[in-house]
Amino acid sequence: MAAKQGGPRFRAPTGASKPGRSLLFLLVLVVSGVAAMIGTNATKPKLAIDLAGGTSVTLTATPLATDAGGKGGTITPAQLNEAVGIIRKRVNGFGVSEAQVTTLGSNNIVVSVPGNSSSTVAQQVGQTALLRFRQVIQEGPPMSQAGPGSGAPTQPRVLSRSLLDDAAPSPTPAPAATLAANPSASPSANPSASPSAATSAKPSAGATPSATPAPGKSPQELASAQVPQSVRNDFVTRDCTKPDAAHIGDTAPADAYVVACDREGLAKYVLGPSQVQGTDVGSAGAALPSGASIGNWQIDLNFNSHGTTAFASVTKALAGQPSPLNQLAITLDGLVQSAPTVNEEIASGQAQITGSFTQQQASDLANVLKYGALPLAFAQSLVQTVSATLGSDQLHGGLIAGGIGLLLVVIYCLFFYRGLGVPALAGLTIAAFMSYMAVSLLGNGIGYRLSIAGIAGLIVSIGLTADSFVVFFERLRDEIRDGRTPRAAVEYGWKRAWRTIRTANFVSLLASGVLYYFSIADVKGFAFTLGMATIIDVIVITSFTKPLVTLLMRRPYFAKGKKYSGVGPESLGVRRTPLRPATPKEA
Repeated sequence: MAAKQGGPRFRAPTGASKPGRSLLFLLVLVVSGVAAMIGTNATKPKLAIDLAGGTSVTLTATPLATDAGGKGGTITPAQLNEAVGIIRKRVNGFGVSEAQVTTLGSNNIVVSVPGNSSSTVAQQVGQTALLRFRQVIQEGPPMSQAGPGSGAPTQPRVLSRSLLDDAAPSPTPAPAATLAANPSASPSANPSASPSAATSAKPSAGATPSATPAPGKSPQELASAQVPQSVRNDFVTRDCTKPDAAHIGDTAPADAYVVACDREGLAKYVLGPSQVQGTDVGSAGAALPSGASIGNWQIDLNFNSHGTTAFASVTKALAGQPSPLNQLAITLDGLVQSAPTVNEEIASGQAQITGSFTQQQASDLANVLKYGALPLAFAQSLVQTVSATLGSDQLHGGLIAGGIGLLLVVIYCLFFYRGLGVPALAGLTIAAFMSYMAVSLLGNGIGYRLSIAGIAGLIVSIGLTADSFVVFFERLRDEIRDGRTPRAAVEYGWKRAWRTIRTANFVSLLASGVLYYFSIADVKGFAFTLGMATIIDVIVITSFTKPLVTLLMRRPYFAKGKKYSGVGPESLGVRRTPLRPATPKEA
């Protein structure tokens, strides 16, 4: 019998969704993610230091000495932030992009390096003093030269590289480097200098030996005469074979004479004032010249405008000097990284450091030159090592906590919502897999590492996802209590539930963003995973849970409100009454 015109009709609400399209979208998204995981070999999340083990280094900042008295200024937040950026670049230069570099308080920086090679990288990161270029005044063997018996220091000897190698042999000697103008640069000024050049400038001026020697004295004698007696004594007694004596930070002002050890413990040096700083370096990189062998890498070095002028003045003064006065030491944190010989004036600001460098040696020196210019001096105040065993225990505990939380949510959904608990359980499973997929891909893409705080954020997100299900299911059941059919109640209930779900997720996402922006260290990991899980919750509830419930409500078992469907009278707490059709106004 046809319905009377104008009478009640069954209609879906305007704008009803098409569940097939939403489920297809989610399927494409998940399949694409799985394909990306397999294609990039990102099948497992990368773990942070608290889960995978590693080393955490706390660096305490002190102002650089700015005068002969060794006094410096104050530490400003801008300087600390600049130092964080430079240290982060240096860590990335060593190939550890997953390391975390954060500030702690007003004068501390924490560097956390996960993984098996963390101790080596942490040691390199700890070299955080200002990069400086200093002329070599004297060179000697690494051991102490103090005289026997009385302990009075003897006068230091100036040794050539060959004598030094005989006195302190090493299976892996540092490559003999040479500093020369880059052939691709513009021609420099007169590259030659007087071979009998000597010094006549005052030490405070930071000048190198001049080209007019005093009668009867060699350039070496003239240069040594300007070295303070305290520096002479330090050179005689310093034992560079002992780590505590070798690694002494360069906290002296730039215009002072200092004693420094070779980074490999092969030699010790008396170094002159510094006219060129690390801040004068524009760029540096390791390169293999065309036709060169594997063991002949070089470092291409470019200076900024100020550095070009200063470097030209220094190389002009050093070129033609006798050994070791023609060497220009590159120091970082009081250790001589390299001391190449200067053969010519380099006026173009473009230079090459050549020698028997391996690729690793050239890359390390290039990283020192690029990222060694810090605005503050740092000392390692705390070094903590986290074992992989402790990290695995924390990971095991976090997974157990997450499993227990997920199990409780599943029991709650099945007990209170019965048949509706099935799409809730499926939605939680999809959300968990998408979170795993996202963390794995982010680890391979941007170097993100999952920490115990990040796992806490994922566990909390289980509750957020369950909240979305509860809001939707309760709105659906309210519509059925009002007399609508389950099929119609899905659309009406979703329209009302979506406003609440959208607002709750927006607030959660906003809170995560604010927390991530203003927090430090582990709190950032919590905020990041919480925000990521919030976005995944929106995707799952809109593209999976709601379409799946729509399809279920079209099945006879749910449409008739059977006992265990979750939408029957027994579940809703009402008496079974005939279902009334929707009115035109409701439709």
